[in-house]
Amino acid sequence: MDYAKRVALAMMDPRVMNGIAQAVASIAKQHIAQGFGRGSDGGSSTLEPLKDITTEYWTTRKPKTGILGTRQVTQMRQRKSKDGRITVKPTKVTEYLVKGSSYRSGGQPLRDTGNLLRSLGARVRRIGPNRMEVILTGPQYGIFHELGFTTSGPNYIPLTRKGARQHSTGNDPRKEGLVPGKDYMMAWGGVTVPARPFLVPTAKEWGDVGRTIRLGLAKVLKGKR
Repeated sequence: MDYAKRVALAMMDPRVMNGIAQAVASIAKQHIAQGFGRGSDGGSSTLEPLKDITTEYWTTRKPKTGILGTRQVTQMRQRKSKDGRITVKPTKVTEYLVKGSSYRSGGQPLRDTGNLLRSLGARVRRIGPNRMEVILTGPQYGIFHELGFTTSGPNYIPLTRKGARQHSTGNDPRKEGLVPGKDYMMAWGGVTVPARPFLVPTAKEWGDVGRTIRLGLAKVLKGKR
């Protein structure tokens, strides 16, 4: 058997195919961890961080700084008398207008929770006599971030960790004890998420994959022509 045919057969060896899969998955994970991916020119490109989200909300808790305004409101509050009786009376309280922001502002959406990084994998399968394809596996939302997407809304956007943990889709967040402007905001017109292309290796990284293939082939062929 001539060398070209031996190489073609060796490329389909499970050890070589697994090596390719591991190399591509490792590169995608590196993109997530370091916040960069493949640009339109094939080179390295920084992935866009999350936009800063700022909001305003009213609270009865007086902050030390950053008060934007005040107002007097009447709330129904419980009062306990000396003899132990509880009554409900209207009470005037001061509310303070303050600025809020998302706990994720400026963060990297692909790595903030760590789920995508933990779950990402790859496999290689044969699709012809001398052809193969690399299939990346993991959460479905990864491909949406890769390509970018737009929603029509409304979208619930948590601003605090409480807002992220405590809300269940379809529920009224106000009935869940969440404060609009502080714990969450609603994007009634939808959101546009930019593409963050982390899955495909850069041109230079494909060269690294090529070296991985050559090393794998050398082991399979045992250096013989």
